[in-house]
Amino acid sequence: MGELGISIYPSKSNLTEMKDYIAQAAEIGYQRIFTSMLEVADNPSETIGKFKEIIDYGNQLGMKTSLDVNPKLFAKLGISYQDLQFFSDLGIWSVRLDEGFTGLEEARMAMNPFGILIELNISRGQHYIDMV
Repeated sequence: MGELGISIYPSKSNLTEMKDYIAQAAEIGYQRIFTSMLEVADNPSETIGKFKEIIDYGNQLGMKTSLDVNPKLFAKLGISYQDLQFFSDLGIWSVRLDEGFTGLEEARMAMNPFGILIELNISRGQHYIDMV
């Protein structure tokens, strides 16, 4: 059986409302949270703490967070594809890669020592897996 999940957007929502939503979802059996950091690339210092707090809250309730990222975010935050410590510190379960990766980056990230899963956005085309 698959896992059920919800989507949240910490850069656009109130922390109290998101926590209530996560708690309700966990109570009825949801196991996953999806969120996106794509918009954080424009103003990282103001929103990373909010992401950390809400991801930690989900983790406390046994929910696993998948985080949507792209190369622009890596560049803006100075994150290396070979060191996913930043994402580990956030407490995420998986990184979902959106647009602009070449295949090499995905392969490097998949070998991370933190156990962070790498999810691919397969809508990029039928030969994307072959690139990785």
